[in-house]
Amino acid sequence: MNRMLSLSILAAAMTTGIAHAHDFWVQPETFTPEDGGALPVRLFVGHGSDKSDWPVPPHRIVGFQSFGPDGLKNQVRSAESLRGDLSVVLDEVGTHLILVETTNSFSELEGDKFNAYVEDEGIRPIMLDRAANRAENRPGKELYSRRGKALVQIGCPADASKNWSKELGLTLEIIPGTNPIEWNAGDVMPIKVHYHGVPVSGATLHITNLDDDTVHFSAETDVGGEVDISSSLTEGRWLVHTVWAEAADSLLEGADYQTVFSSLTFDTGSPCPR
Repeated sequence: MNRMLSLSILAAAMTTGIAHAHDFWVQPETFTPEDGGALPVRLFVGHGSDKSDWPVPPHRIVGFQSFGPDGLKNQVRSAESLRGDLSVVLDEVGTHLILVETTNSFSELEGDKFNAYVEDEGIRPIMLDRAANRAENRPGKELYSRRGKALVQIGCPADASKNWSKELGLTLEIIPGTNPIEWNAGDVMPIKVHYHGVPVSGATLHITNLDDDTVHFSAETDVGGEVDISSSLTEGRWLVHTVWAEAADSLLEGADYQTVFSSLTFDTGSPCPR
């Protein structure tokens, strides 16, 4: 992979840029808890000054799980467990992935607003489809859903564990090619994007520092669905977000596209000796 060709910095770190108001992510209270047990989890939407907690409508969540040394676990303990504050129970020392999936929701925007949103997010299939059908001036109608993953490390990483790289079958999934918790400045940090299990070429990744969201940059996946984001990465807590879509005729509510938002959050600051 040619880093210079595959990495496209659209906004330099330490500068502000267009707000990605559609960002969605899973943020545990800490990515590196000292011990197992209940871990509070928050869901966020928006970006910068538009960022807010997502008031979770329980009917919108169709999947709330974790994957760790003890396998895949359902974190929905009752209907009430999806109301109010969320938490996961992670009992085993090791690497865990927390994942949230939502149902579809309908959205319609005027043509110019829809075009601006699609360009901002870098949703290439919609851009190409609207251009090919000369539909840029038409309202944009879509059914959208969300997928979020967070990487949590309890204790020190085990050399034999590859849980951080596990593909969990999400419709649109972001997969690190290196364990973020063991990343050091100067190392590569490949990120892969898969849609229905197939690598996605030309997906735009929006990468934001969770502790200072004025620090953000973008990158685009290469023909193999991968990009190295290490040149602008630093130690800290990060969000990687992307969006992909496909034309979908005859969907409910007359939507033109099925759109999926996906994110991965992690901490590159290891609690363990290096």
